[in-house]
Amino acid sequence: MSITSVSETPITAKTTAPASSALSSSAGQIQDSFMKLLVAQVENQDPTKPMTSSDMTSQMSQLNVVSGINQLNTTLSSIAGNINTNEAMQAASLIGRSVLVPGTGLQLVNGSATMGVQLGQAADDVQVNILDSTGSVINSQNLGSMGAGLQNLTWDGTTNTGTPATNPPYTFSVTATQGGSALPETAIKPLAVATVNNISMAGGVTNLNVTNAVNKISDVALSNIYEITN
Repeated sequence: MSITSVSETPITAKTTAPASSALSSSAGQIQDSFMKLLVAQVENQDPTKPMTSSDMTSQMSQLNVVSGINQLNTTLSSIAGNINTNEAMQAASLIGRSVLVPGTGLQLVNGSATMGVQLGQAADDVQVNILDSTGSVINSQNLGSMGAGLQNLTWDGTTNTGTPATNPPYTFSVTATQGGSALPETAIKPLAVATVNNISMAGGVTNLNVTNAVNKISDVALSNIYEITN
C-alpha cells in the first residue's frame, strides 16, 4: 500500500449622542454634562411639580448605565487588541515552517509526499487518488474507515504499477462514504503542505503568505492553518 494514514487526531463612523450628553463621547464628559443638566433642571423646575427623589434616582441610574457601557466598550477594545497581538506573535513563529492548509497540491521530497484531509464526519470507506499533470489517476488507494477530524496521509511517490511517478506536478482528491452513501463535498476538505513566507494583518485578520507544493504564492488566514508539519 503506497498511501497510509499516519494519524487520526484533529488545529471612524459618526455616532449621534443624546442631547442630554451635550454630544460628549467620554465617560467624564458625559457625567459632567449630566450633572450640569440635572442642576439646571432642578433650578428651573416647576415649583408646583418639583422633581421627586424617584425621578432623580431614575436619571442617576441612566447615567450609570451609560457610564458602564462606555467602560465596557473600552475593556472590549483592549481585549480585542490583545487578541490581535497574540495572533500576530503566534503567526510570526510559523515563518519558514511547513503547515497544512486547504489545497490539493503535492510535492515529492526524497520520494515521498505528505498531505491531509479534514473529515466533517466519520466514514467507513475513504479513497485517495493521485493525479499527474495531465489529470490522469496514477495511484489509487482505499484507506478504509476513518473517524471525523484531521487525517494525515502520505504517498510514497509510486504509481499503481509500483514504478516511480515521473510526470509532475501532482495533485490528489479524496472521496468517502458512510453507510453506502457518499459524504458531501462540504464534509471533505483536502489539505496540502505549504511553507509560510511572512505574515500580514488587515482588518483585524492575521494572514499568512505561503508558497504551496506547486510554487503558487497565496494568503491564508491563520484560522485556516490545520496543522504545523515541521
